[in-house]
Amino acid sequence: MLILFTEPPKSLGTEMNYSQKTVPDACTLVMCGPVENGLPGRDGRDGREGPQGQKGDPGPEGAIGPQGPPGAGGPPGLKGDKGAPGDRGAKGESGLPDITALRKQVEALQGRVQHLQGAFSLYKKVGLFPDGRVVGEKFFKTGGFEKSFQDAQQICRQAGGQLPSPRSAAENGALQQLVSAHNKAAFLSMTDSQTEGKFVYPTGESLVYSNWNSGEPNNSGGEEDCVEIYDNGKWNDKSCGERRLVICEF
Repeated sequence: MLILFTEPPKSLGTEMNYSQKTVPDACTLVMCGPVENGLPGRDGRDGREGPQGQKGDPGPEGAIGPQGPPGAGGPPGLKGDKGAPGDRGAKGESGLPDITALRKQVEALQGRVQHLQGAFSLYKKVGLFPDGRVVGEKFFKTGGFEKSFQDAQQICRQAGGQLPSPRSAAENGALQQLVSAHNKAAFLSMTDSQTEGKFVYPTGESLVYSNWNSGEPNNSGGEEDCVEIYDNGKWNDKSCGERRLVICEF
């Protein structure tokens, strides 16, 4: 069927009249009254997708938050496979000890042994003299017998000592005790046989201590080259051929 408009619409909202006419092909022309809303038409098809837009500027960077607490430790991993053995190292030097160092050690030990043997031998000899006194590192020992200066000197040397050489009041006091105990004067080691009036120790040193009696030494008779100690600790020059108590110093 064909619909024909008799006149064009004059304006929006203007009433339009429609009439129905018959056309030669037997179609009926329908004229309508005032326009009313018709049924909604079908949705149109979606258009094609447009091109991608340009990338915008990045936004402002936000502040980094505080670091979180560390997580709990994970379980230990599985033991790895055993690695291949490494190359064999070069052969080291021989482990023989240093002969020179050993020889020095042996010599040092031998020296100590000899020192101990000497000390032991000395103590055995000192033991032959039952009575004695100790002052510091010195021993003064006596057997209670009397001899001339030369004989007394030899006896003390054979025992590993010498006649007394008191170098302090303490040592002189220890000798005085022995002399008083035996009530006998004893020879000391000092003499002036080399130079009259100059008494020295057996080593040739000058005296560092003396305790002469009043008026001594006086070299009475011109033959008093030795020294004796009285029971009061005082000294007197005396003939070396006289017999006096033998006291040895160790």
